[in-house]
Amino acid sequence: MTYGSIGWVFGLLCSVTVAATAHADDASNDRVIAEKTAIIAADPTNAVAYELRGESYYMKRDKDRAFEDCNAAIRIDPNFGRAYNCRGRAYSAKGDRDHALADYNEAIRLDPGYGPSYTSRAQEYFNNGDLDLAIAGFTEAIERNPKHIYFATVMRGQAYAAKGDTDRAVADYNEAMRLNPAAASPYELRSNVRLNKGEFDAALDDCNNSVRLEPRSAGGHFCRAVVLLKRDDADGAIQEFDEVTRLDPTFMRAYSARALAWHKKGDDKRAVADFDEAIRLQPGNATGYKNRAMALRELGEHARALADYNEALRIDPKNQDTLVNRGLLYMMMSDPKHARADFNSVLALPPKDKWAVDTAREGLGFVK
Repeated sequence: MTYGSIGWVFGLLCSVTVAATAHADDASNDRVIAEKTAIIAADPTNAVAYELRGESYYMKRDKDRAFEDCNAAIRIDPNFGRAYNCRGRAYSAKGDRDHALADYNEAIRLDPGYGPSYTSRAQEYFNNGDLDLAIAGFTEAIERNPKHIYFATVMRGQAYAAKGDTDRAVADYNEAMRLNPAAASPYELRSNVRLNKGEFDAALDDCNNSVRLEPRSAGGHFCRAVVLLKRDDADGAIQEFDEVTRLDPTFMRAYSARALAWHKKGDDKRAVADFDEAIRLQPGNATGYKNRAMALRELGEHARALADYNEALRIDPKNQDTLVNRGLLYMMMSDPKHARADFNSVLALPPKDKWAVDTAREGLGFVK
């Protein structure tokens, strides 16, 4: 029986996703907050001031204060459509997608001419994985929200790409480049499509254009690193990942992907160190624990690997490839009882992961 390597779990790390919302600089938001705070102090019933301050708090990623202000605006004026869009975005930032969608729908009902609500709703559909609704929503946003045509076009391209409709995805990315020739993100996204098609040279050209347009942005370097890694240039990829983490020390996926490069070079100790940082940056991400467990398993540190698999399954109890890999680890630890239990758990779930299902069936043939 062949035990799994850590390499196959990294597909999602190679995707590039444009940020959901462009955040204005903090200084500008701070000015708006100060201005609206003064207005509210003089007139506590000013719903518009609350809504605008809430939007600025949202742009500063302060979802709790954004929610409080947007909710206050609605309490003062229950027919204020923009305030529902504002509160919906705060709900979305909190992960409460049902209430977010309800607010976006109410915003559109109350103020059908306010374009941003259409973009927000389409974004929520995308976040929920409702790709057909997202595509229809972004198309409507393009028609109704002229100020956000570029963003809606890029996002519709991502929805098409997620559906596997790469031709329409590329068409939208090309249109986004036309709409905003100075933007790097469409090149990174088109690179990902080309990379998945095995068009490595074209994918690298797109990454190079991204770096040319925004040399101080981590995204283009991450894009270039992923292509180099796919071309088995681990050293070149590591250099690019180093640049990513220098430009943006919080870029979690760069640490996870660089760990794979270290693994390809046979240096699983450094791979584990990068997984350590990825987990520190995003401790609630089950994939980080699963990936570190696989690297620790390669190093023969079975007890630590088991602890990581257990944590990954605590966060995501029905993840089939985590279950099957823990089963493989139990086999290596000469624990057939627990290995059998994990393999059977995989087979009891809907067969979403063919590799995990096939491996679990094969594993059951080796345990007594």
